[in-house]
Amino acid sequence: MLIAARIALLRQLSRVDPARFGPTLAEALVTRSQQVKIRRSFVRRRTAAADEAVALYRRLVRDRPARHEVGLARALVAQASVPDDRTVRSALEQGREAIGYVEDADDRDALAVLAAAQLMMAMHLQAEAPDDALTLAEQAHRTLSLCAPLTTRERMDLARTRTVVGYCRTTLGEPAEALTAREEAVELFQGLPFWARMRYMPARLEAVTGLAHSVATYGRWTEALTLAADPREELVFWSRWEPIRALPTLGTLLLVIARCHAELDEPEAAVTTAAKAIEHYRWLAEHDPVRHRGRLAVALRAQAVVLQAVGRHEEAVRAAGEAETIESR
Repeated sequence: MLIAARIALLRQLSRVDPARFGPTLAEALVTRSQQVKIRRSFVRRRTAAADEAVALYRRLVRDRPARHEVGLARALVAQASVPDDRTVRSALEQGREAIGYVEDADDRDALAVLAAAQLMMAMHLQAEAPDDALTLAEQAHRTLSLCAPLTTRERMDLARTRTVVGYCRTTLGEPAEALTAREEAVELFQGLPFWARMRYMPARLEAVTGLAHSVATYGRWTEALTLAADPREELVFWSRWEPIRALPTLGTLLLVIARCHAELDEPEAAVTTAAKAIEHYRWLAEHDPVRHRGRLAVALRAQAVVLQAVGRHEEAVRAAGEAETIESR
């Protein structure tokens, strides 16, 4: 039975017998909220399902304390993980509440929820608090390791813990550790079934982009370009109908590619690719300035490095100057 039809039936049954069918309905709603589709329009349905699941589980916990806490924790993580406009602060509050329900449990279901909460919080914190995010991502990895054998989704989450670790290690100036974590992440994604690699395409492409960056950091320019080739095509294709979600990763990847071209003495390719990345970041900053104006400044500084490397000094100064202007606003 399709999940939507199942939810509709369970809603009717739960009105007759909420104690019996309420938990089953709540779990179906959590499953609905976790369904991943590339199109942004599907996020609204995921959000609605997660909100309903949390509200239902809160009623169940009030009616029967100490019986439905793990389910409520799972629903809270699902609600905070939907990529909508929920604030980081509210997502972190939900993560802390979820961890409070399961942190002392030792059964598999509770451990899986604990790992999901730790990973969700790490992903929200990685940009602003990499030390805290690193600790949480490592905790999530260890917690998931206790849940073997893992489901496909849990294997994907395990890979994402390594992606977050790689990002944090890079931010903290630990390139060797970052490279190792990103290699592990890509290997884990490659080990997923084909349909899962397609279903979790955004997370997989983020992992490969991170690996390309780390490989380039070690001067392995040709290898980095090879790694970036297929993800670039996928991201360009995806960005045609979901630019808000695809362009941040595509912009990052293009800047890595531009740097590689510059180091391989291919100035035209380097300049053109960097300019395309900046074009994407300008579009993002225009459509969502709160989230992306800072990213545009970082991208302009990366473009300045590329321009300096190929001898376009005046353009490099202009790019760096624009970055300073954006940051001073």
